Amino acid sequence: MHKFHLSIAALAGASVIALAAPVQAQDTAAQAPDAANSDIIVTAQRKQEKVTEVPISITVANQAQLERQQVNTMNDLNRIAPSLEIQQAPGQNTGGGGSIRGIGTQTFSAGAVASVGVVVDQVSQGNANISDLFDVSRIEVLKGPQGTLFGLTTSAGVINITTNAPDFHAFSARVRGELSDAGTAGSKFGNQVLQGVVNLPLASNAAIRVSGVANMRQGVNRNLTTGDLNDNDRYGVRARLLWEPADKLTVNLIGDYARARAENGGDFFTFIKTSTGVGSEIANCGLVAREGNQNYCTSQSYVGHTENYGGSLQIDYQAEPFTLTSITALRRSTETGYSAASNVFRADPLALQVANGPVNRHLSLFTQEFRISSPSDQFFEYTAGAFYSRQKQTRDPETLSVMLTLFPGMTIPLVDPATTGAGANDKIVDESLAFFGQGTFHLSPGLRLIAGGRYTTDRLSLDRYNYATAVASNTVLNVGNFSWKLGAQYDLARNAMVYATASRGFKGGQIATPSAPAVPFVVLPEIPTAYEAGLKTTLFGGWVADLSLFYQKIKDFQAQQCTVDSNSVISCVQRNIDGVKSRGAEINFFGKVFDGLSLNTGFIYAKATYPTGFVGTDGTVIGGTQLAYAPKYKFTLSGEYEVPVTSRFNGFLAVDTVWKSRIRYEANSRSETTFRPHWLVGGRIGVRTEDDRYSLSVFGRNLFNVHEPSLIQSDFPFGGAANIGAIYGPQSFRQVGLSFDAKF
Repeated sequence: MHKFHLSIAALAGASVIALAAPVQAQDTAAQAPDAANSDIIVTAQRKQEKVTEVPISITVANQAQLERQQVNTMNDLNRIAPSLEIQQAPGQNTGGGGSIRGIGTQTFSAGAVASVGVVVDQVSQGNANISDLFDVSRIEVLKGPQGTLFGLTTSAGVINITTNAPDFHAFSARVRGELSDAGTAGSKFGNQVLQGVVNLPLASNAAIRVSGVANMRQGVNRNLTTGDLNDNDRYGVRARLLWEPADKLTVNLIGDYARARAENGGDFFTFIKTSTGVGSEIANCGLVAREGNQNYCTSQSYVGHTENYGGSLQIDYQAEPFTLTSITALRRSTETGYSAASNVFRADPLALQVANGPVNRHLSLFTQEFRISSPSDQFFEYTAGAFYSRQKQTRDPETLSVMLTLFPGMTIPLVDPATTGAGANDKIVDESLAFFGQGTFHLSPGLRLIAGGRYTTDRLSLDRYNYATAVASNTVLNVGNFSWKLGAQYDLARNAMVYATASRGFKGGQIATPSAPAVPFVVLPEIPTAYEAGLKTTLFGGWVADLSLFYQKIKDFQAQQCTVDSNSVISCVQRNIDGVKSRGAEINFFGKVFDGLSLNTGFIYAKATYPTGFVGTDGTVIGGTQLAYAPKYKFTLSGEYEVPVTSRFNGFLAVDTVWKSRIRYEANSRSETTFRPHWLVGGRIGVRTEDDRYSLSVFGRNLFNVHEPSLIQSDFPFGGAANIGAIYGPQSFRQVGLSFDAKF
């Protein structure tokens, strides 16, 4: 409640400041290209195009949709596209933790890269993960390999994020927020989100836009020893300068900074099923294992900190008839203090205790991209360029301790942090250089052919000193690869287009870092070959329909399989799986149906399976069955209906619904680590002024309190399916609160 009251005070202060500005209201997002008419404009091919003209299956969410669905974090993107899943379990959210059509990367390996790339304002984020989304103009989910036009880690798709650009014409400001409190109106945790933005013209050809966010959450986990919910606090700021020093020259300079603080592991494992022995032990502090268990109990108090910051400089010059683009970016992230695994079980009465020491991890990513683009009104239209990246990670030794209490006063170490659990120094460097290009041949007004290619050289190295074995090692992986794309598209009518493409992608290798005495080993690059056919059209004058059929087969799919070893330590092994397939169909509708009604909905059937004969972690054959973390069916629906209630006010009703089929969380046959088919239902009801300057609403998320987990682990702490742990996040529990918006 204390932070809830602070948030109200901060809101009041921000509102007074904003109201003091003698300016006319102006929403910068209204200046976006897709607002000039009913056409939805995207940059999926590194230029502005109508979404109905792009031969890629795309799900688009504009600023209005993102705000009505309360998409504030990367995890929230689960709700905007049926093909997209985000699984950000602590420690393994490589590159954002996304999967598209069942294909993604879940790993604890420090040297891994993601299958789904995250691109913000044309800058590849690599493993310098962003968390909070604010002042965003549009998000495009691009499906299938995108390497012929995008940079890092795009073998399964791209999450292309565009923030709002500064406006030269007028000063504007905005403050918005979402407030909920644990125990109020049925909320199972508390969350206060405050966002603000100021747009300041500097000259007729220059402006700066500054935006920020404070995301303060209490829960979802509660420590029964103290009665307190975990505090999870994040703060971020972004500044963007837009300058046009000459008619043909544009400069974009962007800088951002974010920091986060998580108490006692943040969202981490809780017990949801236990054997009689483990259950009786944890009951001594009031813990009850059950689905949706938010509770743990420990007298320990520890905090983890993360920082993420960076900057980019983009220069565009129209050197007729070409456009030349240079994008230089540097990103850094740091993780210090105590991670989620600093106390794995968080149950003091448990005889077995597993813990990791403090972490000190640093990552830097430098990228440089050069592009040349032709005009769009000629026979051969193309984009070509070069892309360089260097990602460096360092990790100080992270000790491991396993202690077993035989009886009071008698505790023995199963893993000693001074010897076998001493950890290792790691330095991982991933350096990549690529040359790419894609062109479109306009054979007739309605027929176009597409061809693209990318040649990538990649060098991945690991320098490790293992204190447990007193052995230094150096492991290097050098790879050269050519990926490609071919296709055709044909206009059936003015607002209808069909297309077919074939493409081959590339994702770099990994160097796995297992615990001693095992030594690092190479996980080969992942090579997908994908086929897609689709239809795009508009209905009712602007509502977009996007239908696609897809098939993808992956050579050397990079997977992680986690089991519990003889010391009750969760041990995750990276490996290649050859012959993973994903095939199915997807349909999406998005945009404005008619004045007053906006509706975004979609459905996917994605059969993503292990190869024939594949053996799971429990020794059973699971070949031909669905991949872990990949629902076979998923449905999304988001919409808002607005109707005038007086001459000055409009009422609105919004819905936000997701349905998923059964999800397995381990590569085995254990039914206990799957989650049933389920609905997640939310929405908003409120009122806004006729000029859209002010709004107030009541919202609800996961109204039926369905406990969808982020991760489920058997053998927790041992005993196979008899003991199960789960990680729950904000999506796993009901939230009810107030939201507000004011533009000045």
